[in-house]
Amino acid sequence: MIVIGRLVASLIPFVYAIYLPIQSMLLPNLLGRTFELLALGVYLFAVAPSLLFYKGLRLPLPQALYNLTAAIAMPALVIWQRESIDDNSVGGWVVMGTAVVLTVTAVRQQRLVAVLGALSLTIQLLVTYGPLAAVTGGLIGAVVLILAGLGVSAGIQKANAEVDGYRLQEKTSRAQIAATNTTRIERATRLQQVLGVAIPMLTEIANSQAPLSAERKKQARLLELSLRDEIRGRNLLSSELRFEINRLRNLGVDVAVLDEGGTDHLDYATKSELLKAAISSLQEITNGRVTIRSPRGESFALTVVATLPGQAQPLVSLRLTP
Repeated sequence: MIVIGRLVASLIPFVYAIYLPIQSMLLPNLLGRTFELLALGVYLFAVAPSLLFYKGLRLPLPQALYNLTAAIAMPALVIWQRESIDDNSVGGWVVMGTAVVLTVTAVRQQRLVAVLGALSLTIQLLVTYGPLAAVTGGLIGAVVLILAGLGVSAGIQKANAEVDGYRLQEKTSRAQIAATNTTRIERATRLQQVLGVAIPMLTEIANSQAPLSAERKKQARLLELSLRDEIRGRNLLSSELRFEINRLRNLGVDVAVLDEGGTDHLDYATKSELLKAAISSLQEITNGRVTIRSPRGESFALTVVATLPGQAQPLVSLRLTP
């Protein structure tokens, strides 16, 4: 959200709102103008809370509905007052005062209420004073002020939506960076573990004069495949996928993992869901060959294919999309 200091945003319009009725209050016999005093009280209870109270930008609905009621009641009370004393000079503040209330209501994201109030003000003045009210009664200025408030309201809403979008993008980017860093650390740790096993084994093979046993050959073969996975599998190699690969290889399945960048644009959670789906599809595989691949530039992010030698129809053939 765009945050503006309440005092800075509210001080000038509040001073203007208080100034509006002063000239009318200085006219003679103020205490005798009961309807106008009532309208003034309604006005103050609308404009002061709307400008100075409530956290956040959006005006609470109960206050907005009170403002709508005020926008209907204030012109009516002043019109009754003028007719009762036959003096149209009193209550000159009411048109712009109503406009101020409705403008504040619009800016604080209650645009429908402001539009309804503007319609009520326009109808009351035109019905009572005729078309001349648009010129002599300040109706045009009031409508322009309310329209300006509606424009500001829409602009603030759009700006806030854009800021929220940027913050969401920033949050997503941070999550992706954190996930990438975690994956890199995990890969580095895993590579160190593999090298920690590979170097002693390679040293033993180099120093040994006797032929390798069948078990030792199998261990060396699995170690070679693990090193190949770390190089070719890159960011696809989660701990769960490594476990599944080891399970398949211990069953004699030939497994290849090829990360070509097809999942690099995905966030951690989405990529994890795709890998879970891939692992789930391989639970019934006990022999043959399995290829897990993330091709770049395709409409899908991950492919899983399991085949048997001499059999054209694959056991598993999946194209996974986010």
